Amino acid sequence: MSGTAGAVTVDCPSDIAIECFKVPGYRYVSYDNSGTTPCGVSQINGTVTGICAQPNVRVTSWLINGRNVLPEPTVDGWDNCAISFLNDFATTLNTWDPFAGNWRVVQSETCAYHVRSRAMPPTGTQYGRLTATNLDTGDTLTFDPITVTVPDQYYRRIVEVQCDGSVGERWTDASGAVVPAPPMDQLVTCTAEIVPGAQSVPTQRLRPRIKRFTGTASSDNFDLLQNVQTVTLRVVTGPVRVRAAGIGPSTPTAWEDDTNVPTGTVLTWGVANDSHAQLDGSLIFTGAAAASDFIVNWTETLHTDGD
Repeated sequence: MSGTAGAVTVDCPSDIAIECFKVPGYRYVSYDNSGTTPCGVSQINGTVTGICAQPNVRVTSWLINGRNVLPEPTVDGWDNCAISFLNDFATTLNTWDPFAGNWRVVQSETCAYHVRSRAMPPTGTQYGRLTATNLDTGDTLTFDPITVTVPDQYYRRIVEVQCDGSVGERWTDASGAVVPAPPMDQLVTCTAEIVPGAQSVPTQRLRPRIKRFTGTASSDNFDLLQNVQTVTLRVVTGPVRVRAAGIGPSTPTAWEDDTNVPTGTVLTWGVANDSHAQLDGSLIFTGAAAASDFIVNWTETLHTDGD
């Protein structure tokens, strides 16, 4: 401060307000049954290896926050491999998770299909090893998770008065270095407790796919392809049999919708581009004659947040 006998003036420039903001971070926990991957580690009798087709299993423990959350060993069946195995495994986790991790099968470029939690705050519930016994072979099966964490990013907005009386602001990061203003639509106050969204942007993107079929060939069942958002059928030469039925996750025992469509037909199934929903229900296309010719294109969600 400086002044004279009758007046006091403020040193300038001068900070008159400091506010704390953050871009909330997030955390994903994932399990995989493919040996060692960036999405989890599976072992049989202590040897790292892929695990699938375990129809007679007793889950003996699942450590969460360092404690076993199973009230008693429980019998489960993981009957198949690949996505079917992971669907069963996710059901096991959702059944016994007291903290509602919302486990589901997702796809990423690093691990293809695996089981992952919803997005969670950077700190909190700590998921650990799941142990099971194969009752047919006596093998001990273990699954260890991988956690991908993006921490909260802290910023301070400092309002300052210049010597000419004008008011401005500057932003600093957690270290105090001056930085450009962060994206305002992502900021919350530092004291706010935010639960991240289930799909944190920009940790996902849509991949376009296309495939042509001729004769009596069949497409995959799109209910078994995870994270599909749109599917379009174009019949170059018909007829093409379309079977659509039920609600997943497994193939229904009977098809509710089953019809042949003619040459020139274009059919599309999909969800809104800005929606995090995905198609759910069996969908198969099959050439109904030797001369049938059709094209199927679809989009699938890929997760690129390191899991």
